[in-house]
Amino acid sequence: MRFDLQLLDFVDCDKNFEKLAICASDKDLTWLEFKSEVEKLKIEILNYNLPKGHPVVIYGHKEAKFIVTMTACMSLGLPYIPVDTIYPKERLLKIVNIVSSALIINTIDDTLDFNKDNLNTSYNLNDPIIYIIFTSGSTGEPKGVQITQNSILDFNEWLESDFKFSKDSVFMNQAPFSFDLSVYELVGFLSFGGTIILNSRELLENHIEYFERLKKYSCNTWVSTPSFISKYLLSSEFVANEIKSLQTFLFCGEVLPAMTAKRILNSFPNSKVLNTYGPTEATVATTLVDITPAIIEKYSKSLPVGYVKENTVINLLDIDSENVGEIEIVGDNVSIGYFKNEELNTQKFEAKYEKRSFRTGDFGYFEDNMLFFANRKDELIKLHGFRIEIGEIDKEFTNNKKINESITIPLKRGTEVVKLITFIITNTQIEIDELKKEISEVLPYYMIPSDIVVLDKFPYNTNHKIDKTQLINIYRGV
Repeated sequence: MRFDLQLLDFVDCDKNFEKLAICASDKDLTWLEFKSEVEKLKIEILNYNLPKGHPVVIYGHKEAKFIVTMTACMSLGLPYIPVDTIYPKERLLKIVNIVSSALIINTIDDTLDFNKDNLNTSYNLNDPIIYIIFTSGSTGEPKGVQITQNSILDFNEWLESDFKFSKDSVFMNQAPFSFDLSVYELVGFLSFGGTIILNSRELLENHIEYFERLKKYSCNTWVSTPSFISKYLLSSEFVANEIKSLQTFLFCGEVLPAMTAKRILNSFPNSKVLNTYGPTEATVATTLVDITPAIIEKYSKSLPVGYVKENTVINLLDIDSENVGEIEIVGDNVSIGYFKNEELNTQKFEAKYEKRSFRTGDFGYFEDNMLFFANRKDELIKLHGFRIEIGEIDKEFTNNKKINESITIPLKRGTEVVKLITFIITNTQIEIDELKKEISEVLPYYMIPSDIVVLDKFPYNTNHKIDKTQLINIYRGV
């Protein structure tokens, strides 16, 4: 399929329009039906005479209309702003007010809400904005990351050259569309003419029904955060002879534990495990590596996040004595900045080598030409005067064969860190005192957590990442 963001005319010399395009929570659409619904919606949107570049807010979950609306907006040159139902209506209204959108399309009840008072709002740039995804800001206010046409085209070229997706790719979508991990599946299926399988929150909680859905549609490309798949890997239903179609596992958004990668390759020996890294501000991801058994063996303590994509540069700023520095991304994939937030834009974005650059707040290092993630800036803490990298503690815990997962959280009193709490999921019964003794043999005393809490499972937030706030509440008995 020719991917043209201005036309999105579904041109593809070998396309079968009777082929399945979207398997949504409410209905399935063939490519012919998908095209028809997009064209119908475009006509409906045009009736509102929105200025070129006017932002359109989309509210819903995993309905077919959500993808239809995003595609129609791209075709019309209208930036879309996805807001999932996981967020309260207050957040939806806050975002609408921030961007002054005249049109809200609700994909749940299939309605369009029009406010003519906002009709004069437009953002007509030489490089048009394709979408604005709002992420949580440190101040508590959502910040809108603006991704433009050139960034998406750059991302699409990377998918074509390095990921080897094709018209036969059947993408498993778990991330909400308000989480940019979903752009992998969206651009992938649109660009190559594949199929996208949307899975609602309710479905994901029903393991058997979820696995049956993956089998029914012969899903071959799994896309998620590492923590999302970890809760399925120990399930007896999730084995190679049950879902034989799975060929590619694509991860982003969190650190991929070596044990998770090993379990996948043991269950699906003919599959590929692709590890990627990148913030929302750099169009989904910037690095890629195929995690092979040889890589797991060589880098068992910390897997690489990959080789830097072509036409992009990663600099390490303020490098320390261990060659670890803050990751700065320079390239066409970098956002033009946060929506109407010049103060933060000045801190995070600048121009380098005639390209946009973004300071990620992540720390990393290079080894064998591959980038390794070290920690977040907010994971560098001081406890009793000692500088501690939280990630190093969890690496040592998960090196223990009895432990499947580990998350360490600094407990604070005001701004001061007073102690460390480590939450673990084990695969067998374990004595905490014995575990502390084992950990003390590989970590200095000041890095040994004050308390270790064993859980059956970790709580997850709306983006299917481990919810650290809930973990603290569990510890405090809230």
